[in-house]
Amino acid sequence: MLPTLPYILLAAGILIIVNLVAGRFATRFGAPTLLATLAIGVIFGNGGPYDFDYNFPVVTLRFSEIALCVIIFSGGFESNWKRFRPIFWQGVSLATLGVLLTVVATAVFAYGLLGWSWTHSLLLGAVVSATDAAAVFSILENNNLSLKPGVREVLELESGANDPMAFFLTLSVSAMLISQPSDAGLLALSGNFLWTMLVGAATGLLAGKFIHLLARHVPLKRGQFPIVLLAWILILYAVNSLLGGSAFLSVYLAGMILGNSPWVQRDFNIHFFESFSWLMETALFLVLGLQVYLFELQDVLWEGLILSAVLIFISRPFGVLGSLFFFKKIGWRFKVFYSWVGLRGATPIVFALIPIVSQVPEAYKIFNIAFIVVVVSMLVQGTTVSGMAKVAGVEQT
Repeated sequence: MLPTLPYILLAAGILIIVNLVAGRFATRFGAPTLLATLAIGVIFGNGGPYDFDYNFPVVTLRFSEIALCVIIFSGGFESNWKRFRPIFWQGVSLATLGVLLTVVATAVFAYGLLGWSWTHSLLLGAVVSATDAAAVFSILENNNLSLKPGVREVLELESGANDPMAFFLTLSVSAMLISQPSDAGLLALSGNFLWTMLVGAATGLLAGKFIHLLARHVPLKRGQFPIVLLAWILILYAVNSLLGGSAFLSVYLAGMILGNSPWVQRDFNIHFFESFSWLMETALFLVLGLQVYLFELQDVLWEGLILSAVLIFISRPFGVLGSLFFFKKIGWRFKVFYSWVGLRGATPIVFALIPIVSQVPEAYKIFNIAFIVVVVSMLVQGTTVSGMAKVAGVEQT
């Protein structure tokens, strides 16, 4: 029997307050706040005989997608195009070619070391390939790093723009595992990719321009405009779901256009979306933690740890070096730092729900491994960002 609404609201309120307190303690010990949030979800979720059973992958996936849209829109809205312009192609290369190279490298090691099938190896690589916007924004903000010009912008652009590529690859490989090979050939995948990106880009650009005109010609009260923006995030998510476009790309482009518009109440809306984005991050990590069955993680612990090491020390550096190979002006110290700040957060866990919803064989194994990868990434990379910035010499003096 499902709990009544008052119990649900009581639990939600308590979890948010507990998360705030736990987050403050986590930052004192150098741990990412979002890791504490994830841990709270795991503790109160499917962890033992006294916990409630939460197993709603479809609901969790849809909510997570919308939450990510809000977070990505907020990241685009806060971006300054003048600062992004010099490093635009570097960020795009990391967000596209870098993701693809990371997928291939991870798949090769999963296939060779763990004996997985090639298709399942590709699926795992796609799931864990993208850096997480919420984690990157949170880590950079909490550490108050003063980085050299362009470094923060590259990381923010990559983390905000690489979700569409990883999401598409995860969907495509999942489809390959549940359909006939002829239904998911290279030509069909290429066509689907172009359609997904074109629809996402077109809807984002059109929405950004339309809302810009709306802000210019239709007077709105100070508190109404953020609600209009939230409504458009939902519209873009729904439209792209119906048309097969990339909602993540769409909301990011719309956010970037509006954040750089002189007709938008930028400061007020930034404060609003900082608060609302934090709420979405908190809810997202809590819900994803609830979805995890804690005692099932031990069955894939070693595989998860091995793949975490591969991703941190081999796949991510390979993706960074390969995608930035033609940018000769970028020194090796910057590439080392970019490789290390390839933080995995909620995104891989969200994408790992796609195979579960699609009923792909071994989907729960991939989900549990993705969770371990995220935890290791936050503990290893998330707690050492400041130290790596000093070692790499990318701090501004």
